[in-house]
Amino acid sequence: MTHHRFTLLVLALTALQGCANTPSAEAQLRGAQPIEAQISSAKSALTEEETQQKRFEAWKTDFINRATSKGYDRALVTSVIQPAIINELALERDSDQPEFTKPVWSYVDNAVSPDRLNTGTSKLIENEEVFNAIEARYPVPRHILTAIWGLETAYGRIMGSHDVVSALSTFAFEGRRTAFGEEQLFAILDMLAADQVRTEQLTGSWAGAMGMTQFIPTTFRDYAVDFNSDGNKDLWGNPYDALGSAAHYLSRHGWRKNEPVMIEVAVPSGFDYSLSETATKTVDEWKALGVRPMTGERWTENQSPLSAEMIAPAGHKGPILLTFKNFYVIKKYNNSTSYAMGITVLGDALRGVQTLHTDWPREDQALSFEDKQKMQVKLTELGFDTKGVDGQIGPNTRRAIRAWQKSNGLPAEGYMEQKLFKRLMTS
Repeated sequence: MTHHRFTLLVLALTALQGCANTPSAEAQLRGAQPIEAQISSAKSALTEEETQQKRFEAWKTDFINRATSKGYDRALVTSVIQPAIINELALERDSDQPEFTKPVWSYVDNAVSPDRLNTGTSKLIENEEVFNAIEARYPVPRHILTAIWGLETAYGRIMGSHDVVSALSTFAFEGRRTAFGEEQLFAILDMLAADQVRTEQLTGSWAGAMGMTQFIPTTFRDYAVDFNSDGNKDLWGNPYDALGSAAHYLSRHGWRKNEPVMIEVAVPSGFDYSLSETATKTVDEWKALGVRPMTGERWTENQSPLSAEMIAPAGHKGPILLTFKNFYVIKKYNNSTSYAMGITVLGDALRGVQTLHTDWPREDQALSFEDKQKMQVKLTELGFDTKGVDGQIGPNTRRAIRAWQKSNGLPAEGYMEQKLFKRLMTS
């Protein structure tokens, strides 16, 4: 924490000044930094810490005043915000750009690890009464809820012990997520004012998510339920509340009972992969294009009218999937295709069903963050506009990749790996 580092710097600086005229054996080693440079570096770090702390205190005063002007009780706001300290991990994670992105199969493999699957199976048995009660109220099946529980916190084992107010105050103070941080802090004030939560319960991840199912404050405020009616929305220690709240959230976002999440499919030779992620069709319409379940089964009468989108997360060499309404409901929980796939595969495994039958192209090498930026620049230069250079492969970039692939007679699936990247960069 900042105060702790501040104290260490003072002690280090004092020690350095005390021994400035007494060179140590270590300082005489070739390449060792002169003692004067060490003192200068320590002073610089100390000044930076002091400046940051002063700015943080000024931000807290400003936030308290602005919250009060919005109608929040000053005593409440002060008691919540004033004790906050800078969370160094939140600051570090928020400012760092990832060097590499894991391929989708790495995420999915981890989601359905033997430990996660075995523990999930046990949790289903241990909490049968909980799930019976939740399924009687909400349409979301227990296997999906258990998968969320498992992926979010390893079934409550890893919920985080960070002070959520400090973590979110750090975001609100500076960085790329100031608006997010402030929005979450106002949600916490709302929750406390309405007695939805107790101050001592506000612990969670460095990113501000809380409880067994990792609700951020706005989600907690708007969707958490006191499922067992004991007067406390306890998402940290009460499976009824935690899992019931997740079911309520998914239900409110449109979960459809007894409908599929995703189905792996086979496509005919010469299939137009540019339809992936760009067209929503009924199962009957996909069927007319030669799309069929990978298992060889026929589409059922109930499935025929359902709308679905096709995705090819690892290109035409990997699993091709039709994704349905429930897939995008899961993405409301976490807006990641890999996450939604992980939840689905784990959920199916927990009920003894195999979701994927085609293996991934595991020999493919992922692009680095810098590679993705170079790819976006190159595509735009070639006339396939990615709408910006951010090192993230979002819908606009995938659209540009598909257009480039199609113009070069390649399967237009919107997927890029190292071999294809090298071809692009030399084109």
